[in-house]
Amino acid sequence: MTSVVGAARALEMGEAERRGLQAARIRGAVIALLGVAGLWAARGAFNVAATFSFWLLEQGGAAWSITTTVGMLWLVAGSVAIVVGGLQAGVGARFPWRQSLFVLAPLYVAAILGALLDGKVANMTGVFAGSLELAVPITLGALAGILSERSGMLNIAIEGKFLVGACAGAIAASITDSAVAGVLVAVLCGMAVGYMLAWLGIRHQVDQIIAGVVINIGAIGITNFVFLRVLAKNTWLNTPPTIEKIKIPVLSGIPVVGPLLFSGTPYLYFTLAVVVFLSYMLFRTRWGLRLRASGEKPSAAATVGIDVIRIRYGAMLLAGALAGLAGSYLSLSSAGSFQMGMSAGRGFIALAAVIFGAWNPLGAFGAALMFGFSDAIQSLMSILGVDVPPQLLNSVPYIVTIVVVAGLVGRVRGPAAAGQPYTQG
Repeated sequence: MTSVVGAARALEMGEAERRGLQAARIRGAVIALLGVAGLWAARGAFNVAATFSFWLLEQGGAAWSITTTVGMLWLVAGSVAIVVGGLQAGVGARFPWRQSLFVLAPLYVAAILGALLDGKVANMTGVFAGSLELAVPITLGALAGILSERSGMLNIAIEGKFLVGACAGAIAASITDSAVAGVLVAVLCGMAVGYMLAWLGIRHQVDQIIAGVVINIGAIGITNFVFLRVLAKNTWLNTPPTIEKIKIPVLSGIPVVGPLLFSGTPYLYFTLAVVVFLSYMLFRTRWGLRLRASGEKPSAAATVGIDVIRIRYGAMLLAGALAGLAGSYLSLSSAGSFQMGMSAGRGFIALAAVIFGAWNPLGAFGAALMFGFSDAIQSLMSILGVDVPPQLLNSVPYIVTIVVVAGLVGRVRGPAAAGQPYTQG
C-alpha cells in the first residue's frame, strides 16, 4: 500500500514538473519573441536621438543629460530579452523570470518612450519625482488593503474612504484655516468608515464585498451631494490651505538625487516611513504574527489565545486611517480643493497594487510606483505634445492595472481566510 501511494506521489510530482517545464518554455518563447520584436524595431531608428535629462540641484535649474539613439535602446532591450528568453527555456522553472522583469521592463519602457518622444528631450527628474508623489495615495490605499486583508477582512471600500477623507479634510481645513486639522479630520472620517465596514462584516456577517461596494456607492453619493449643494454655493468651505513640498536640509542638495527624493511633500516622507515600519511590524513582531494568523486560520489562532475579533477591528481602524490620510492628500496637496470623483479609481488601483505586491508593503509600494510612473509618463507626453491621442494617454494607468490583475506577473495567493465570516466561540 505504501509503495502504491509513493508511486502516485512520484507520478504527481513528475506531472507537475512536466507542466512547469512546458510553461517555462512557453514563457521563454514569448520573451524571446519580444526580443526579436525589439531588434526589428531598432532598424532605421539609429538616426533618432533619445535624450533624457535630470535636474542637478533643484527642479527647474541646471540639468544633466544622457543622449543615445532610439535604435540603441531597442537593440539593448531586444538583446537582453532574447538572452532572458533563452535562459528561461533552457533552465526551466528554476530560472527567476519574475526578477528578470525588473530589468526588462525599464529597458522596454525607455525604448518605447524614446520612440514616442521622437527626438524631444524628456526630463526624467520630473517624471520620477511625479511618480513618487502620484504613488503616495495608491501606496497608502494599498497598505490599508494589506492591513485589513492580512487580518481576514476584504477591503473593497478604499475608494469610498478616499472620497470621504478628501471631502472632510477640505471642509475641516477650510473652516479652521489649518491643513493639519484637515488631515486629522480626514483620518478620523476614514477610521469611522473603516469601523462601519468592520461592524457590518464582523458583527452582522454581511458579505464583505457587498458591504464595501455599498460604502463606495454611498461615499460617491454623499460627497457629490455635499459638493453640489454645499460647497458649490459656499466656496469658502472649499478653499483649504495646502500642504506644500518641503526640502530636507543638506539631503535636498545632493546632485540628481536631492531634487528627486528629498524635495517632496510631508505625505511622501510619511508614506516611505510607513512602508518600512509596516514591513517590519508585519513580519518581525508578535503583533504581525497574530495579524497574519487571524487572516490565515482564525480558528487556530483563537485556540492559542489570540482575540481575532479585536485584531480585525484594530486592523480595519488602522486601514481606515491610512485611506482617510490618502484622501486628504488628494484635496490638500494634489488638487488644493475637493472635486467630485477626484479619487478617479485610485482606490481600485490600490487593490491591484495589493495583489501585484503579494500582500507585502514593499511589493505594494513597488506596484504603486509603477502605476504612478505610467500616470507621470502620460502627463509628460501630453506636455511635450507627443502625437498620441489624449484619450489613450489618460487610459495608460488603467490599462496597466488591467494587465496586472489579469496575471501578467503570475498568480499570487492571498490570505486564506480573507472575506470569510468568523464567529468567536
